[in-house]
Amino acid sequence: MPLRDELRGIGERIAAFFTSGGEPPFVVYQYLPSEEWQVRRDLGELRRWLEAAPRGIGCASVSLADLFWQALEDSAYLDELIDQERMANETSNGEALREINAAVSEILREPPTLPDRVIAQVSDYSERTAVFLYRAGALYPSYRTSTLLDDLRGRLPRPVTLLYPGRLVGEYGLSFMDRAETAYGYRALIVPREGPQ
Repeated sequence: MPLRDELRGIGERIAAFFTSGGEPPFVVYQYLPSEEWQVRRDLGELRRWLEAAPRGIGCASVSLADLFWQALEDSAYLDELIDQERMANETSNGEALREINAAVSEILREPPTLPDRVIAQVSDYSERTAVFLYRAGALYPSYRTSTLLDDLRGRLPRPVTLLYPGRLVGEYGLSFMDRAETAYGYRALIVPREGPQ
């Protein structure tokens, strides 16, 4: 199966960085949340393209959901948070849910922060490795992906592609999970997943 046009563009940016140097590209690959499984297939195809000769670029796929759950488990508050969320859902207590999300957000910002965990996850890979962040939906609504990318920029000198479940609003706005208020100011190239190819 041929590589999708937008994926080839991402792959060519990654390959150009390893050939010519400069600033590593940070890319947001935007897709609708309902396309999650197709996008994971897309990622596999892009990995094969990058790893094949003559490019020979390694790929590190990092599950943000796994890092999210590790952080909660390490905090020793996981069971308590689950119990509180269950009670808040049963009573439809929106304020309690907001407090739980704020607590989760704090946990992800405490050392080791979520960006620290991403960096540790790829530390054993060769320098000729592109990083792909997937399962970002697990962070909703506790942690903004723009914050993650900003924190990684300058600390992770490799190409980073975030698989972003959400909606593109205009040319530069993104609505996380197609639920969050539109956010602007991503300091990354936004590449929308086009229709079927």
